[in-house]
Amino acid sequence: MLGQLLLGALLIAITVAIHGAVMGWLLWRLQHGTHRRLTLWHAYGVLTQIAIWSVLAHLVEIAVWAVAYLWADVHPSFELTLYFSAVTYATIGYGDVVPPGDWRLLASMEGLVGILMCAWSGGFIFAVVSRLQQEAAARR
Repeated sequence: MLGQLLLGALLIAITVAIHGAVMGWLLWRLQHGTHRRLTLWHAYGVLTQIAIWSVLAHLVEIAVWAVAYLWADVHPSFELTLYFSAVTYATIGYGDVVPPGDWRLLASMEGLVGILMCAWSGGFIFAVVSRLQQEAAARR
């Protein structure tokens, strides 16, 4: 159990580092982007880019957890561990693929960190939408 907690803590740290790097880069891009007239299409483009990069970050994080499951021999193939990791990270929990009993703690940790990372992405999008609305109101 201690081994799972340590592995989980390491995976959480890696997950947060990946997500922080992507969110930080997106923030930098938004702050240093070209300042053009705000239009509906510009706002749509900004939000679409944020959504795409956020999903890509989540997929990389899911893959990191999948590699850890494969390394720990939780499931026999990368395809299966990737699927299991995605379902766990997103807290979908179909139940068609489950870890052996002695690996359930690690899977629970992935579900918790997945919730946090999705909330972080959602909060980031909310902040950007709020900022876009403020800029639009200021230009009226």
